Amino acid sequence: MNKQTVLFGLLFLAALAAWQLGEIELVPEPTTKTENFQPDFTARELVTTRFNEQGKRTERLESEYAEYYQVLEQATFTKPVVYMFDDKGAAEWKLTAETGVLNTDDNVILRDKVHLDGLLPASFISTLDTSYLELDLVTQGMRSNQHISIVGQEFQTEGVGLKGHLERKYFELLDKGHATYFNEKR
Repeated sequence: MNKQTVLFGLLFLAALAAWQLGEIELVPEPTTKTENFQPDFTARELVTTRFNEQGKRTERLESEYAEYYQVLEQATFTKPVVYMFDDKGAAEWKLTAETGVLNTDDNVILRDKVHLDGLLPASFISTLDTSYLELDLVTQGMRSNQHISIVGQEFQTEGVGLKGHLERKYFELLDKGHATYFNEKR
C-alpha cells in the first residue's frame, strides 16, 4: 500500500463521518412542565361533621389547617382528628395524625404519629399506633404497610403491615407479628 492510497482512504472516512454528522438533527430537550397547584380554599380550625340518612353522626373531622384542591380532588390536613360514631351516635373511634389527605372517594390517608383510640368501654382495641394508615370512611376498612402496635384490654401485639375493618372488629397483622395476652384485665 502506498502513501497516497492510505491518505485517500483516510480522506474518504473523514468525509463519510462529516456527512453522517451533518445528517444528525439536534432536537431540543422537551421542557418538563411543573405544575404548581394552588388550593381552591384553605381553612384554619376546620370542623366538619357527616350525618347518615337518619340524621345521626357518622364521622367528624377536625384539623388545625386544611387545603382543598379541586383539580386533584383531595384535601390535605395538618393535625387531623377523625371521630367515627357507632349506630347510636356515640363516638367509638378517634384517629389522630400529624398530616392527612382525604380523597373524594372518602379514603383518608394519615401519616406520621398515627394514633387510634377506642373510646367505648367495650372497645376490643384500646390504642393502635403506626406511622401510616389508610382508612375507607364508607366501608371502615383500613390498611397499612408500616410497623403497627396495638393494645387491647387483654392483649398487646406488634407487627408490620395491617389489614382490618373497624366495624367488624377485625385486624390482621401481615408480617412479623407477635402478641402478649393477659389473663386478667388491666
